[in-house]
This record gives sequence, structure tokens and C-alpha cells, in this order.
Amino acid sequence: MSTKKLINELDKRLQKLHLLHDEIGTASDKQDEQLRALFNSMLHVADQHYDQVASERDTIEADIKSEYQRISVLKRLMGEYVDDSVTYNNSLLSTLQDLKVEREIVEKHYQKRLDGVIELQQEINSFVDSLESFVNRGLVVHENIDVSLPAVTALEEEIRRCQNEHRARKQRVNESARRMIDLWLMLGLAPQNDRDSAMYQLHDEIPESEKSQLYAELIKDDGLEYIAQRITELEDTRQEREFRRQEVIQQLNHLWERLKIPAEERQVFLAGTNGLKTEDIEKFEVELGRLMKLKAERIEEFIYDARQDINRLWDQLYMSIEERQAFVPAFSPEYSDEALELHENEIARLRQLIQDRKFILEKVDAHMKLLEEINDFKETTNDPSRLFGKGRRDPGRLLREEKFRKRIARELPKSKDELVAALLEYEVTTGTSFCVYGKPYIREITADENSNPKKKKINTSAAGPSADKGKGKQRRLRYGDDEDDLCYSRAATSPGYKSPSMRYAFRTPQPARTFDFNTRLAERSRRLRAMRDESPDEPSILHHVRENNIRKRKANALRNGKKLRHSSSSSDHTLESLFSDRIPDENTAPSEPGSEMGGIVFQQQPPKTLSDDDLSLNIDIFDDGPELSDLSDEL
Repeated sequence: MSTKKLINELDKRLQKLHLLHDEIGTASDKQDEQLRALFNSMLHVADQHYDQVASERDTIEADIKSEYQRISVLKRLMGEYVDDSVTYNNSLLSTLQDLKVEREIVEKHYQKRLDGVIELQQEINSFVDSLESFVNRGLVVHENIDVSLPAVTALEEEIRRCQNEHRARKQRVNESARRMIDLWLMLGLAPQNDRDSAMYQLHDEIPESEKSQLYAELIKDDGLEYIAQRITELEDTRQEREFRRQEVIQQLNHLWERLKIPAEERQVFLAGTNGLKTEDIEKFEVELGRLMKLKAERIEEFIYDARQDINRLWDQLYMSIEERQAFVPAFSPEYSDEALELHENEIARLRQLIQDRKFILEKVDAHMKLLEEINDFKETTNDPSRLFGKGRRDPGRLLREEKFRKRIARELPKSKDELVAALLEYEVTTGTSFCVYGKPYIREITADENSNPKKKKINTSAAGPSADKGKGKQRRLRYGDDEDDLCYSRAATSPGYKSPSMRYAFRTPQPARTFDFNTRLAERSRRLRAMRDESPDEPSILHHVRENNIRKRKANALRNGKKLRHSSSSSDHTLESLFSDRIPDENTAPSEPGSEMGGIVFQQQPPKTLSDDDLSLNIDIFDDGPELSDLSDEL
């Protein structure tokens, strides 16, 4: 029914109602009041109907929002992008119907993915019991499970991480089990509790299911801590027994040497007790106790042997009587364990001292051996009857003696140089001189060389012309007037002289050891300069060199001039043409006009004044200069 028809029908009914009121005779006021009540009732019914329809609309909108929200949640859990606003169709009911269809499709896809994710979560949960805190439990959720690709990838990575850790822990347990079993067998021990028994059972022939149960208990965090602690305890026990065994063996070796036990008996004992079990250690202790008793019975003999060793070591170190008497126990009548220990400590110290001084002791021994050979040779050669004695003659004796002289002339200077370098190195390194029987050995060498110069000359000439030829190049170190000053026996500024490097002087490239040596050389040079400054009128070495070079140049010019005068091919050439590039000598005055030298005319050079450019020294005057060692006597 339309609104117009409703109004017409309502108008007809109101007219009928008006006629009824007229028949009744109802007052007009009362009629108006009844009409107002009727109209209010009609409006109330219309309002109630409007409210009912509006409520139905709101319900449909709420269902639409709920469906869209559910779809949005599922799509987000699957990793899809969803817009927050709802797209409506023609009507609310059609929109709601479309959303319900879409929700059913999305739920099917989500459920399919959810099944795979649940399987992954269950697999992760299977590692929780064995790996405990290692597993990332935050990935396992029970509501709004994320089934997107990143979430699935994270679950798979966690599963791989747990599998690797599970495999690594099983391998660690297997290695620990093997190590524990080896230590138990080595130390003679047995499992002490259930976990030890489980570790022992891993290497037995048991079903895989039982092994899996054992692994599940042993690879837990507390199981691994127990295994590590247990292995540490066993290792400590092994080290203690090993240290004790080595300590006892060292004591036994010392006692065996003192008691002179045969090597076969020692090897038999060691072969029978080569383990670390308790009974093996007890055997060592018993043997040590037995030898200690024998040591107590023969303590006096041991101390006597130790003193013999100390005397032999003293002789090797060339110690003086005062140094030997400094070790008082060696001259004490006390025979006890304490005295024997002091002797053994002294032996160890002396052996270490010999090892530290091995280099210089070898040099001293070699030099003394050569001196002994020389003394024996002198005693033999001083007897003239060796050549004319009766009996069988020795025709090769003189030849052998000459070979011996040449060998000594060759080896003795070399040995002395090496020995002096070693003694200086020892003095620089330790701050004290190396003494032989209480006297500095380097003083004896230099004192003997300075006091017997003729002897040195005879020994050098005995080597023949080859020794005289290389005599100028040999380096000799000696002490000067002051005992602490070291100098060379020839001029150190000679052009043909090679400055000795510290590497050859000390046989070592370490600069710290040559500091004192360089300091003494520098001090010697300063004193020489001070001596020259005190007598300035005396010509210096450079003046001698210049004069000698000038004389040689003039002599060469005369010699070359004579050759030119007698040569027909070069008769037209003068001496000036031969020396046209000669550098003027600032140390000689210009020659006078017409001056002659040896019949050869020299052209006069124009006078030349000194300028700033001529103040520098011409280094050509030092060419082919003489050895300064030849001029050292003139100073």
C-alpha cells in the first residue's frame, strides 16, 4: 500500500468516525482529544517499526565487519597484505554474503598451511626434552599461528639448528665416553654412578632404542656439565699420578747413578711399571724407599763422589783457590743428607755455568792446547841429539818440525785473536774479566805479547813470505798505557786500512755488547786530538800526506817527460799538452818564467787569487797516498 492510498483510507475512516461522534453528540473538544490520541498511537507504531528495521541494519553491518576482520586476520597470518577499509557492494546483505564465501576460501588455505606449521612445531617440541634451554621456544605458539613464508623458514632453520646441536652433542658424548673409558683403564678405576655406567654402556652392543634413551639423558645441559666435570677430575688424577711418577723416576735415576745400578736392571723395573695405576705408583714408592735406605747407608761415599765431580768442574772452569774455598761444604767433615743436597746443588750450578761459558771455554782450551804443543815442541827441539843420536834415524823429522812451525804460525795468531774477542765480549756482557785460576786471562795474553816483541817477530817470520805479506792487514788488539783503554797497534786512519766492525771484533751483531768498546775507542781518539791541540806548530798527518803527494806528482812528471823526450812519435808534444786537464794545486806557488826541471820547460801559469770557490779542499791530493802506518813513526 502506498502512502497516498493510506491517506485516502485514513481519511475515509476519520469521516466515518466524525459521523459517529455527531450521532452520539460528542463535544468538539472531546473529539479533538480523541483524534490526537489516535494520531499519537499511529506515530508510536511507526517509530517502533523504524527502530526494528534500524536494528536489523546494524546487525548486518556488524556481521560484515566481523567477517572482514576474520578474513584480514587469516590473510595477515598467511603473509598477505590487507586493506583496513571494507568495500561494500549494492546492499548490506549481498556484501555479507560475498564476505562469507571469501572467508570460507581463506580458511581452507590457512588450514592447509597450518597443518604443515603444526608438524614443524611438534618436531621442535621433540628437541625440548633433550636440548632444553638451547631450543627457541618462542617460535612455538598455540593461537593465531603465523603460517607465512618467513615464519615457516624460521621454524625450518630452528629445526636444522637443533638437529646440528643434537648431532654435535651426541658426538661430544661419544668422544667423552671414549676418553673416560681410556682414563678408567689407565688409572685402574671403574664407573661410580648411573651416569658413569651409561657412558660405559654406549660402547657396548645394545639396541639403538636404548642408546637413544641414553643419549636423551646424557646430552642434556646438566649431563654435559657432569661429563666435563668428570673428565676434568680424571685428568687431574692422571696428571697428579704422572707428575708423581716422573718425580719418583727422576729421584730413582739419581739414586741409580749414585748406587751404580746396572742399566739392564733399571730397564726391567721400568718395563714392569709403565702404567699409572695405584699398584704401579706403589711399586715406585717402594723402590724409592729401598734406594733411600741404601743411600743413607752410603751417604759418605756419595758425598765423596760429589766432591770429585765438583773438583772436575772447578778444573773445567779454571777456578782459583779462593773461588773453590767459597763453597764451604766441600771442606766440611759433615756427612748428612743436607750436605749431599748442597753438593748436588753446587754441581748443578757449575754445570749450568759451564754451559753458559761454553763458547769462551772452548777458545781458552784451544789456545792453551796450542801453548802446550809449543812447549812440548820447544823441549824436543832444544835437544840437539834428536838428529844425531844413535839408533834408527828419522829422515822426515825436520820436515815435520817445519810443518809444525808453519801450522803454529798460522793457527796461533788466529786463535789469539778469537780468544781476545771472546774475552772482550765476556767482559762487556758480564762487567767482569774472565779469570783463569784467579787472574784475568786477557792481561796475561797482552802482557806476554808486549813483554816479548822479538818472540812475536820470530813466530811471524817462521810462517814464510806469505805471512809477511799479509802482516799489514792483520788486526791486533792490545791495551794502551791506561789499563782500561783499548787501541790498535797501527794507524787506524790509513787509506788502505779497513775499519774493524764490531761484528768481527765481538763475533756478534748485537750493538748493545759493543757500546763499552766504542766508548773506549772514542775516549782514545779525544785524547789524541787533545795532544795535537797542545802542540799546534807540529805538522799534522794531512800536511805529511800533501807533501808526499806533491813529491810523487813531480817525480811522475819528470819520469813522463823523459819518456816523451826520447820518443820520436810524441816529440812535438809538451808536458802541458799531456797534463792540460791538470787541476792547479793550491799548495804550490806558480812556477817562475823560464824555470826548468830536468831540461823540460814548464809554461808559467797566470797568477790566481783565492776565492770562496777555492776554499774547499781538493780531494785529488789524496789519490794513491801512502799508508799512514809508514808515517806514524814521524809523529
